[in-house]
Amino acid sequence: MKDTTEILIQSGDGGEGLVAFSKSKKAIGGDGGRGGDIYLVGDRNVFDLSKIHNIKEFRAENGFNGEKNRRTGKQGEGIEIHVPLITKVFNEDGSEIITISKANHKVRILAGGNGGYGNFSHRDQGWDGRYLRTRGEMGERKRIKLELNLKADIVFLGYPNAGKSSVVNALSNAKYRVAPYEFTTLEPQLAVMDYYTLMDLPGIIEDTHKGKGLGSNFVKHTKYSKLLVHCISLENEDLMKTYQSTREEFKNLSEYLYSLPELVLFTKADIYSLDKLEEVTKKIKEEFPDSIVISVYRKEDLERLKEELKKRLSSTS
Repeated sequence: MKDTTEILIQSGDGGEGLVAFSKSKKAIGGDGGRGGDIYLVGDRNVFDLSKIHNIKEFRAENGFNGEKNRRTGKQGEGIEIHVPLITKVFNEDGSEIITISKANHKVRILAGGNGGYGNFSHRDQGWDGRYLRTRGEMGERKRIKLELNLKADIVFLGYPNAGKSSVVNALSNAKYRVAPYEFTTLEPQLAVMDYYTLMDLPGIIEDTHKGKGLGSNFVKHTKYSKLLVHCISLENEDLMKTYQSTREEFKNLSEYLYSLPELVLFTKADIYSLDKLEEVTKKIKEEFPDSIVISVYRKEDLERLKEELKKRLSSTS
């Protein structure tokens, strides 16, 4: 998934005005057409910036030159660059131009150059005007940065091997890679559960906010979320210590992330027998009364989790 890219954009030059005369020596040269514009368009069917990244440069068509019989040249064809929703657009100096956040939101980023005037337009300047024409204006050229901010109702976060990807897969029937080693999830992954969007984020470690592990670039994708599912594996010996250290890292990463409504989810309950699990769950509920304990291999656990997620989302909307 590509969530940032820089591209070069250039609008079209205006066409040149024409010097032309009728048989009776009257000025009939037409004006040049406008150069093509550059637009950005929000598109809910575009999910990242990889296609745009692979093109790198976008040039609109130049306007056509003026024609005889006072005809204006054809306008150059513009370019529409389709971007995912919640794409921020920046100038080279880092200043923000606009955020494309709605489907079919169309914004002109660069205007094409105006066409030049033909000698018909200069006819009121006397005899000399009959031989006058002007060149079309040059189009604009600039480099811009695009930055995608993913939008999901629920984000799943926790230490590596916390079982996040397995839970998201089970809730949504997605097929993300799951493996027993750290950082299986290398970038944000989106999935859908009954019309709700889920996002599996890379695992965090101590000092992720300082750039350790996979870094903290993913934090920007939590800005539009409504619920944080804090995943903790029951394989951890000290659950409270794991919870507190993760919460501290959330706080260092982002105040918004830290303040999100939170559901603490204990995963990998299948490491225990049913009798032992009942004992473990009882202890967990004493310290985490609103938490949920699940195994992704038990259908009843997943149904219980689904209902709890829906209930919490409805209370935040």
